[in-house]
Amino acid sequence: LLGRAPGAVVAAGESGGAEFPLLADRPKADGAPTAYVCRHFVCDAPTTDPETLARALGGA
Repeated sequence: LLGRAPGAVVAAGESGGAEFPLLADRPKADGAPTAYVCRHFVCDAPTTDPETLARALGGA
């Protein structure tokens, strides 16, 4: 996955946590783990669906 995306940044953590400021304004959707995929400073709609995430990352 990451081999296909030079310059990719993957951050995982709790929303709003000081550990990753990148996640500060990215809340969970309905309390579920939520993925945000952004390219060139523009983010897709957040998703909690693994298949939607795979498609957004260029898989399945």
